[in-house]
Amino acid sequence: MTTLRIKFQFQHGSADGHVLDAYDAARALTGIARSLNITLHALLNDEVRTQGDTASGVEVFLAPPRRGSFVYELVMSFSELVATGVAYDFIKYAFNEAIGNDADEAHTAALQKRIEPTMGALPAALETALLEAHRPIAQAPEMTLTVMRPRGQVLARFDNQTIRQLQPTVEDLDAPVLGHVTRYNTISEWGKLYSHDERRVVSFQIVDELDMAQRSLITWSLHQNNLGQEGAIALHARALMSPGSHRVKRYLVTHVARTA
Repeated sequence: MTTLRIKFQFQHGSADGHVLDAYDAARALTGIARSLNITLHALLNDEVRTQGDTASGVEVFLAPPRRGSFVYELVMSFSELVATGVAYDFIKYAFNEAIGNDADEAHTAALQKRIEPTMGALPAALETALLEAHRPIAQAPEMTLTVMRPRGQVLARFDNQTIRQLQPTVEDLDAPVLGHVTRYNTISEWGKLYSHDERRVVSFQIVDELDMAQRSLITWSLHQNNLGQEGAIALHARALMSPGSHRVKRYLVTHVARTA
């Protein structure tokens, strides 16, 4: 059995006076608990849930507040032995991907093994819960929320800008997205594509039924990429855009074709 702790600290605005609006604080705590349960369930069970009321294999408890600060400290009691570093790194990965931060960096083999089954689907499932955790920030834009390990190592930071990242808008694209597949899960139908337009790796989700030929193009592109070859394909898709920055958060794919 493994027990870990994690802190969620509000700062600035009324939090610096050690108070939060009661309703906003209650909503935020619900969002924090849901976010953590969704993430931990995915970590332990290779499955993405969206409700977040519980997580199989772990119980999450709220510790007593500390005097002179506004920190929610949650205690995670796992029913099995869990590698501390992997657990915290998985939370860091999921929360940052959800707000659109680039988290497609080199991961350890142990962490990548945990990410692979829930790739893309987990950050998307976290959007509503994390938006709820932002409730006090929505009322006081100067406020911030920092997620930390017990000794203060920062896992994620949320502020007035990350609220907008959690509310992407859908836009139709005038042209196909060109690029090559870097990761793909045939079961969840989520993947990652290096987009030539964006010049970075972007998540994608298959939202329409694809025939065998189109699915084969995706796996062919991934195989070519693993061999160090180009393997470019064209994705016909809609884009989820982050408001303000007009940055693509993920593609919703309806058709796949060869490049000209």
